[in-house]
Amino acid sequence: MKLERGVSLAPHTSLRVGGAADHFVLATSAEEAAEALRWARERDLPVHVIGGGSNLLVADAGVTGLIVKAAYARTQVEDRHGQPVLIAEAGANLANQARRLAKQGFGGLEWAANVPGTVGGAAVNNAGAFGGDTASCLLSVRLVAVDRTFCLNSSDLGYAYRTSALKRRELGDVAVDRVELRLQVSTPERADGLVKEFNAQRMRTQPRILSAGSVFANPEGTFSGKLIEEAGLKGSRAGAARISEQHANFIVNPGGATARDVYALMRRAQDVVFERTGTWLRAEIELLGRWSLEERVALEGPRRPEPGERTPLGEGSSPPSNAPRPARCESTPSRGGSSLPGARRPARSESTPSEGCSPPQSAPCADHQVAAHG
Repeated sequence: MKLERGVSLAPHTSLRVGGAADHFVLATSAEEAAEALRWARERDLPVHVIGGGSNLLVADAGVTGLIVKAAYARTQVEDRHGQPVLIAEAGANLANQARRLAKQGFGGLEWAANVPGTVGGAAVNNAGAFGGDTASCLLSVRLVAVDRTFCLNSSDLGYAYRTSALKRRELGDVAVDRVELRLQVSTPERADGLVKEFNAQRMRTQPRILSAGSVFANPEGTFSGKLIEEAGLKGSRAGAARISEQHANFIVNPGGATARDVYALMRRAQDVVFERTGTWLRAEIELLGRWSLEERVALEGPRRPEPGERTPLGEGSSPPSNAPRPARCESTPSRGGSSLPGARRPARSESTPSEGCSPPQSAPCADHQVAAHG
């Protein structure tokens, strides 16, 4: 394990913003990741495991403790009684795998061909796009902790829209070792054709500038991008960051932006949309590092009005419950950029480090339909 100090995290995130990690390990194996977790525990340091960094907003002031980047990325396809299964280590690039497999005639992951981030991050965040998501294809995930290796099935991970027990920190300090994803037997013409169809739609509707993907989860029954656009915020700027004129649920960095710039636009979008509609936009992007408690709390919900103060919805009214869930026609990719840690819960099933995860039963992958953007 090679431990580094003061490593800038900007190159390790898709937005290319943020400060340095106090301590940094580029883990080239799951064993190195476990060693790094032990090192942090022995020193009582906070630890965070990342993948592609595509859903992270790292504070300009940097990150306290240890950052472990999962850089192990071996993959293979295994035939299990006629059922093809992708076995991928956490650091494997999800989109690259989906495109490669489609060209080889394997389907089931066409939706992921434009999703930024890693396989490990996708398992943590339940990344998805174009009607598909990780939860519907994941068979099992193998995790490493300080002193054990264990497997969880999809049903053990508490999957919901763009979240999981891993993302909610319901497990101990762990890192994703490898993920098993169920594929479908297809043909190169069919699978790669669908990938190209999705890619063409993405090119028409999403910016190609540095971004963290979709910033906000979709409120029930509508789209965050639609609400931000209707609020007149397309093209709005804070410092060098701006809300994309191509898709309002993207904040882009044309060059020179800071994490503070991006955060300011997130808060502006939340406040303006809430004032107009009473809908609070929930961030998909995770704040990492030296953000203040007030800054973190401000993203979670609107400020409570003082007694007698009018709210955007009228005197004494309350904002509606709008826990986001996926709308059927949304096609904005949600990424797999962070590979994780959290608070402890016993694992459902365990294995030794040399054992594989047995393939559990799982629901079919979601339909892969081209959908309209929100």
